[in-house]
Order: sequence, then structure tokens, then C-alpha cells
Amino acid sequence: MDGQRWRVALLGVSGIGLLTLGLACLVRAHGLQTRLDHAQVGGEVQRALLPALQRGDGERRLRPLVDALMQRPDLALYALAVYDAEGVLLTRAGMVEHLRLPLLPASIQDRARSAWYALIGSVGSRRLFAEDRRLLGSVAYSLDAGDVEGVRIEALAALRLAGWFALALAVPIGLMFGLAVRRRLRTPPPWAGRADPLRQTPNVSSWGADPRALGDRAGEVMDALGYGLVLIDRDGRVRHLNTTAERLTGWSGADAAGRMHYSVVHLCDAADGDARLSLIEHALAHGRPRAAASAELRQRHGGHTPVEAVAHPMRDRRGALDTVTLLFRDQTAHRREIEALRREVRLSQAVVDHLDEGLLTTDLAGVVRSANARAERMFGYSRDELVGFTVAKLMPVPFLNLPAIRITDYVPGRSQSRPPKVVGWRKDATTFPVDLWVQPMRVDGADGLVVIVRDLSERQRGENLATRLGRLLDAASEEIYIFDAQTLRFLEVNRGARRNLGYDAEALVRMTPLDISEDLSEDGLRNFLARLHGGERDDLVYRCRHRRADGSTYPVEVRLHYSRAEEPPVFLAIASDISERLAAERKLDQLAYFDALTGLPNRVMLHDRLSQALLAAQRGARMLGVFFLDLDRFKAINDEYGHEVGDQVLRAVADRLRAVVRPSDTVARLSGDEFVLLTPGLRSAEDAALLAHKVLERFAQPLDLPGLSITCRPSIGITLYPLDESDADGLLRHADQAMYQAKQAGRGCFRLYTLHIDPKRLRQLELERELHAAVALNQFHLEFTPALAADGRARALLARLRWLHPRHGWVEQGEIFQAAGRAGLVADIELWMICAACERLRAAAAAALPLLPQVLPLSGWQLRDREFLGHLTGLIDRYAVPVSALVLALTPDGQVEAATHHPHLDPLIARGLRFGLRDFNRVPDTLPLPLSHALMHASLSADAAAVARLRAALDAAALLVAVGVDDADTRARCEKLGVDCMAGVAVAPTLPAAALNDWLRNARVDA
Repeated sequence: MDGQRWRVALLGVSGIGLLTLGLACLVRAHGLQTRLDHAQVGGEVQRALLPALQRGDGERRLRPLVDALMQRPDLALYALAVYDAEGVLLTRAGMVEHLRLPLLPASIQDRARSAWYALIGSVGSRRLFAEDRRLLGSVAYSLDAGDVEGVRIEALAALRLAGWFALALAVPIGLMFGLAVRRRLRTPPPWAGRADPLRQTPNVSSWGADPRALGDRAGEVMDALGYGLVLIDRDGRVRHLNTTAERLTGWSGADAAGRMHYSVVHLCDAADGDARLSLIEHALAHGRPRAAASAELRQRHGGHTPVEAVAHPMRDRRGALDTVTLLFRDQTAHRREIEALRREVRLSQAVVDHLDEGLLTTDLAGVVRSANARAERMFGYSRDELVGFTVAKLMPVPFLNLPAIRITDYVPGRSQSRPPKVVGWRKDATTFPVDLWVQPMRVDGADGLVVIVRDLSERQRGENLATRLGRLLDAASEEIYIFDAQTLRFLEVNRGARRNLGYDAEALVRMTPLDISEDLSEDGLRNFLARLHGGERDDLVYRCRHRRADGSTYPVEVRLHYSRAEEPPVFLAIASDISERLAAERKLDQLAYFDALTGLPNRVMLHDRLSQALLAAQRGARMLGVFFLDLDRFKAINDEYGHEVGDQVLRAVADRLRAVVRPSDTVARLSGDEFVLLTPGLRSAEDAALLAHKVLERFAQPLDLPGLSITCRPSIGITLYPLDESDADGLLRHADQAMYQAKQAGRGCFRLYTLHIDPKRLRQLELERELHAAVALNQFHLEFTPALAADGRARALLARLRWLHPRHGWVEQGEIFQAAGRAGLVADIELWMICAACERLRAAAAAALPLLPQVLPLSGWQLRDREFLGHLTGLIDRYAVPVSALVLALTPDGQVEAATHHPHLDPLIARGLRFGLRDFNRVPDTLPLPLSHALMHASLSADAAAVARLRAALDAAALLVAVGVDDADTRARCEKLGVDCMAGVAVAPTLPAAALNDWLRNARVDA
């Protein structure tokens, strides 16, 4: 048997070892392969992108490189993202980048894509450094580990093979181990023990009778009674077990026969688990019966069964001890019944202890027999101390004061009159009012009483407090309203509310808060009440005006509460008259933000308005003027006429400044005789000079003072934002410096703060500022570049915008749209180009000239604007031009924006409106709009594979147009690659609209 156990154990250990070895080899091989794949892919990405990052290329140049890496099958890339040195995303490509979910924010879609790439592949990153170890940027990618070509090592293949071989060996060894364990665990049949040649033969009783026959007969009887029977000889060995004993001990009769009794029948104390060997040994040693009413029988498999047992000795004919009979019975069901009764008792006691009232059981004389936990806390005695007390000791009033009063008088229906009030007496000698409820009961033939004691202290305290609070609230100066939660009608209104409103109580109970409130709508009040009713807030404060009975109103602040304890629930509103508080707040605001002498904004308010004006100037195209004024020789006026006249002069100056500026301008007093003007919306420095002259001319006239005529002129310093790109403090400081220059120039004049501005920046500011005027004055010119096929036939006209600036000359389209983007005029300029194109098409149709498609740039977000589409439809209908003659060219991002275009675009598409693609490196995977023209930059012609991919991605009907063909070599390459048509200096010159008709008359046009 021991040898078999060792063989089974060896099989188990071998199987586990081989399984562990195989899994470890496979996991290690996969980890090494992944590391090698990441090293291979990281190196290839670094070699491809490092030169571009060193040159500082942007997204347009990086995107073709990233797309080329994604299309390489040897790298097995799912996604690739490129970041600059500061972690800003430059470009990104991936297998699910084109998917867009319109209802989800972009940040959630980006996280979902990153999670998908991490789920389907192995994610990695690499930082890219220059030769001088300067960080140029970083890349993040997701790849299919194991599919990267060029990373194949024989050692890894051998490691994988070893892992699979170990797993293959572990399978049959595991099956052998399972079969061996199953054979070991199988229980042998009863006859196996009897057939065992090593089995000991039991002693033969000296009675002369067959003990087996005796045990079988007695066992059948005990089985019928549910008792287990075990016969034990004088040596303590088991001779027989009946069927019940076999079931309870877990031993079969064959296995138990001949074994010592303590190895078969192991009885333990039910309380502490100690073995009770003396039960059988006592019967063997002393020859007297021994019983155990509660014991635990430990079974062969380790379980425990509660039993009651008795060991009885049996003697032979000579009177000698021959056999001990052990009888035991399963007590599981009995124990369960006892435990259920105990649970019911505990539950009943817990319910009684949980009562808010004290509960006592007494006899008819009032002697306490039991008490609950509440009675213990109420009287201050423990439960054991209460038992034996009389009711008269616990409640001396009235039972000691009035001996004729008995506890039974408090049984309902026993007394004709109402029993006197009861006072309880605690252990610490304090008293408390009590309400008694007594009922007779009869238990086990004995009469008794159930006494329920209710402490009335809290109720009396609450009643007293409610009475006191009612008087205080009714006399309060605040208005207190209690109104119904459903009808909103007032239930209670205090005297202060009636006094303030002028209504009597009868009139108010027919009103609601809406009847006495102004500036409070029914929806607003219902919203407040719903928030309180839903538990969102415990209280809520709002302001409104209450209307008196005479029609006058006054401001109040209302604090609203919701009381769920009332039945039905009610709302409590406490309103305070805040007339004086609002007046004080207005006075404080006036003192905090306005000058007390002149009423002008002070320094604090000036800084706030200057900050707001700076934000507005940053969004618009106009200038912000900051004028710093200082009164000349004001000190002499103070010294000659006194400070009272000086104050009058300051007030007159403030009035004159307010009269000379616009309502949208700000006049502020800094301190003393210093004033500041904020004038937004200036078009140029000439506007500022004009306003300064106007101020000086106004102050050339004497000030109108009572009995005096005083001339007081200011010196003015001016600075203009954004020519002076300073913050609020910097603008004030620069205007102050310009004011001192005016003082040094002779006083009574103005000076403009001069600051060196970069000519390029000045040009940008002037273009942004004058772009509105250019649109209004029609200073733009639309020119056209013909797109010709290889045979010289014209296929399309590419529109180009130019601006003839009065000072800067011709401004090209790229610079125009950059300035328009900063000024917010992109939509207006694109619509102007469409209008000009429609005018040219109408002129060509009138001259019976061919109508070539005109390709115009457009922003994709315009197609989501219903107003723009209305203008576009109106222009097409007004000029009666064919819709197919307009081609609106969008960028790839514009195509994405147009995916959710307005439904009004669909009728135009049905009428023949066409779309083009411009400024791209590759054709997007999804095109929501029909594509008729693709404007490819001529530089792509150097990459024949890229051009082939573009051609394959386009529909067969779409024209591939090469733009920027400026030399003969580029034109030859484009013709060789089969580009549909070309546009540029080497193909045909750009023509103004006025010369286009003459060119069309002589040109060959594609029919």
C-alpha cells in the first residue's frame, strides 16, 4: 500500500512540474518575442521619422511618412502617433481612426480608440533624440506581437517547442494520476473485509451462544427504534455494529470488527469537545452502566453528530463481565428544535427590549417578576435589581401617597373614575411623569399583570416647547408662513407677516405665496419646492418682492424649508424685509467702485472695465484707446481758491468729460486731478488724435462755477491696444508716460505713446483691422488658373483670391485667409468668392462661352450652417447658373466636419453641386460627399507609388488635378504618371476675371 501511495504522488508531482515548465517556457518565449518586436518596430520608426523631426516638419510632411509606416506589412502596426518634444500630438494614424461616433465627445472617442489598440495589440512607445541627445519628440504605437517580420530567432523557436512538448507530456501523466486517485478513493465492498486473510477472528463468548446472531437480532430492534448499537468485548474491541451505528460512525461492520472501541466510537463533550473515554471504560472497569445525555460523536470522515449515549455492561452465566453494549441516538433533529425554540425566545426578548415603553410583569400584588431593557434605562436599575421590587417603590405617586389606589385600578374598565397621574422614581432620586397601561394575564395557572410604563417627559417638554416657540414666532419681526405642500394655500401666518402685508388672517388663508410675491413665477416656485421635496436641499433661499394690501411692494429674502414630519407635509417660509440691507449694499458698492466726489468709476472699477475691454479688443478688429489726463496747474487753483473750489473744479471736469465721450466709453478718476478715458472701437491712431483734440477744445472754455470763471486744461497721454500689446497695468503706465511727455511739451496738449512694433506684426494687425472695409469696399479680386489636360484642353478653372491693399499692394490668398481666421471673416470671404464666381458664370453664359467647372475653396463647417446654405441657394437661383459648374473644394478635416451636414445641402447635391478635395497627402478612407476633383500638389509627382495610391482611392469619374506645376520637369513627370490635368505657371498663366472671357474664346475646352 505504501508503494502505491508513493507512485501516485510521483505521478502527481511529475504532471504538475511538466505543466509548470511548459507554461513558463511559452510565457517566456512570448515575452522575449514581444520585446524583440518592439525593438525592431521602434528602430524602423526612428529611422523613418527622425530626419523629419530634426527638420521641424509639421503634420503635412509627417503624415505621408506615418501612412507609409502603417502600410508596411513587415511592421504589423495597428496604430502610430507622433508627438513633439512637449508632448503635443503632431499626427496619428490607425486602423480605427476614421471611425466617428457623432453622439460621443472627441475625448471619449480618443480614449476608446486607445483602449481598443491596447486590447488587440501590444502597446509601446519610444523617445526620439538628436545626435546631441536633445529630445526631438516621441512616438506611441500598437503592433501585432509575433507578426513583425525580420525578428525570428532559433532559440525562441526552440523554447516554444520545449514548452509545447512539456505540455504534451503533462496530459497523459495527468490522466494516469487521475485514474490512480480515483482507485484510491473508491470504497471497498463489505465482503472485502471479511475476505481479508489478515482479519482478526473475534473472541467467542463463554456464554456458548453465537455473539453475531445475538448482535444481528438486537441490531434489528435498535434500528427500528433509531438507536445505534455497538457490542464491545472485555478487551475493548468492537465485535458488532448495527446499520444505524454504521451510518452514524461512518464505519462498516467489517472494517470496525476487531478494532479498539476508541478508534471507532469517539465521543466528545458537546460543550468543549474533550474526549469522553470514560463512558465505555467506566463500564468495563466498574461493571456499572454509564450514560451521557449530550455528547458529540466524531465520525470516521471527520464530521460531528450530536448524540445521547449509554454504555451498559453484560455478564456471562458465571457473572463475569463479558460484553459492553453501547446505545446512542442521533440528536440532530432534537437539537434543531431546541435551537429554534431558543431563537424564538431570544427574538421575543429582543422585540420586548426594543419597545420604546418600559414593560414589567408583576403578580396581582404588584411585585415585579421581569422587566425589559427600556424599563432598566427608565428607572436606572438592572434587571436583576428590578425583580422583587414593588410597583409602589418604583412609582410612589400615587401608590404610596394614596394607599387605596392599587395597580389593578389602572386595568381598563376596572375603575369608574379616571385614575390619578403617576410619577416614576429613578434610582438617582429624580422623578418623571408616567402613563400606565395595565392588562391582566394568566401563565401556567397563575394570575399576573402586564404593566406598560410610558415616559411622558419628552412629550411634555415638546408640548411646552411648542407652546413657547409658537408665542415667540408669532411675535417675531420676520414674516413666517406655513403653507400646504399640495394646494400652496397658507395654513398659518404669524403676526409680523400680517402687520407687514396689511392683510388679516381670514384673507391670508385664502392666498398662496404667488398672490403676495412679485418677480416670482409659478414655474420658479414649483422648481424650488420640487428641489426641497426631492431631498436635494434641506433649505433654499431666494429673493423677491412682497406686495402689500395697498399695492406697495418691498424686497424680502425668503428661506424655504420642507417638513415631512407633518401630516400632510407642509412648507415653512421665513421672509425678512431686506430694504435697509439692499440700501446699505448699494451704498457700499458705490463707495467700493465709484469715486465719492465725482461719482466716476474709481481705480478698482477702472481695472475691471479695462480688463473686459482688452478681452473684447482681442476678439474684434478695432483698437482700444487708453487716455491718461492730468489737470494743469490744479495745485495753484487749490492754493488760491481753497479745497472746496478745487472739489467743484473736479466735479465740473468729470461732467465735461462725460459729455465729450460716447455712452460706451468709460471715464474714471484715479486720484487727485488724474482721470482716465477708455475708448474701445477706434479704427486708427487718427481717431484717437481726433478725440484728444475734441477734449482739448472742450476744456479751452472756462468751467462754469458759482461766481467764478476758471480755465483748467488737461495734458493727455494716449496708448493704443493692440499696437501696445501690454496688460492693463502696462497700458496705464504707458499712457501715464505719454502724459508726462505732453507736460514737457508745454502742457495743454496730447502725446501718443510710441513703441517699436515689428513691421510683420504691424502688417498683420492692419490687415485684420482693414479686412472688414475690404469686404465692404469690394477690394478683392477673383483670378482663375486654368487646369489643362496633357493635350492642352481646359478641364477646370481654379479660383484664387487676391486683395489690392491701398498701402501694402497685392495680398495673396493664403495671407488673406490667415487674417480672416483671426478676424472671424472666413465665412464672409468664402461667400464673396462664390458670389463673384456666379457673376463670372452668368457673364460667360451671356457671351455664349463654355462654362468650365470653377473650383472654390470652402470650409467644411459651413455646410452645417443653415444660413450659409440659404445664401448659396439664393446666389445660384439669382444668377441662374448651372449648379454643376461650382466645385467646392474641402480639406480632409473639412470632409470630416461635413459628415454631419445640414439637410438643406441634399437638394443642392441632387441638383448637381460637386465637391473637391484639397491640401491632402492621401485620400481619406470615408468621403461623406461626392468627390469630382482632387487637387494634388505637384510635389507628390516625385513619388509614383503615392500617386498610384491616390488614383486607386479615387472614383473613376473624379479628376486628379496637379496644382503648382511651375517647371517643365514637373509637368513631364505629371504627364508620365497619367494625371488628368495640371495647373501652374508651366501650364497656363493665372488670369484676372476681366481677361478670362478672351482666353476662353481661343482655348480648347473639354466637352
